[in-house]
Amino acid sequence: MFKLKHYVQQIARVGSFSQAAENLYVSQPSLSASIKRLETQIGEPLFDRSCHPVALTPCGQEYLRAARQIDMAEEDFTAFLEEYRSCATGKLIIGGSNLNISFVLPSLLERFVREYPGIELELVEGNIAQLQQFLAEGRVDLVMDSCEMDPQHFRSYLYREETLILAVPTAFPCNTDAAHYALSWDHIRSGRHRDAATPALPLALLGDSPFISMTQETDTSQRVQLICADSAFTPNTILSFSQQSTAFNMACAGLGFTFISDTLVKNARFRPDLVFYKVGSPESYRHIKVFVNAARRMSYAVKAFLEIAK
Repeated sequence: MFKLKHYVQQIARVGSFSQAAENLYVSQPSLSASIKRLETQIGEPLFDRSCHPVALTPCGQEYLRAARQIDMAEEDFTAFLEEYRSCATGKLIIGGSNLNISFVLPSLLERFVREYPGIELELVEGNIAQLQQFLAEGRVDLVMDSCEMDPQHFRSYLYREETLILAVPTAFPCNTDAAHYALSWDHIRSGRHRDAATPALPLALLGDSPFISMTQETDTSQRVQLICADSAFTPNTILSFSQQSTAFNMACAGLGFTFISDTLVKNARFRPDLVFYKVGSPESYRHIKVFVNAARRMSYAVKAFLEIAK
């Protein structure tokens, strides 16, 4: 029943029997006859031929989903055979945000490469929606991020905790009234912002200072909205970015204050043009985790990476 799945996948991909036949190097009559025989065997049509481009029927959609599961099972078994024969070679594709690829992964990968030199590495950068889709489709083997993913579909492994803090350009007038709460670069690196005795900045002291936000789909943006709502504070948003490192650089340039993770401060090059403040909300604490697809067999390379991350 699934011997012709690559025919169905190609037609669904291009939306045309003629184009699919050309891509598959078969004649269109031959392709159409093959699909017709398959539909007769199933007892249901797979394609709605009355529309253009041709579309999958509900039965066709389910067939395609099952075909993808078969492909993934074959990929998993092929990977197993490669690992079984070589024991320590293979490929590991890691997905992550710009922040995690730039500042969290390097130290892990340095040790990983040293201990497993035979495993090829590939890094894929994206936002959380893209990374979750890539992981679901098997286009990456694991994702490292501080977001949350559905535990029914993705297993997670804790790496460490990080904290959101406020970064305010030193030239902003609000720093005068907030001087009692100010923290330096060294304070953040030594962890003073995590000390219970360190006071958190009342957000009202920021006044109408220009604010650089993160785009709506990011975990940081969702947390900042809750933090501001709890304090009945509405920031004066002037810019919005999908990458925390971009917001950080804009804050360094004096364009506005922003919320960033202490991971960034602890790993970035020292910049004298920012003042930092502790955020007084449980939403400022989050976990960096490694996510894997719960439906897929965990490869030797993924297991090796998790051992390093421990």
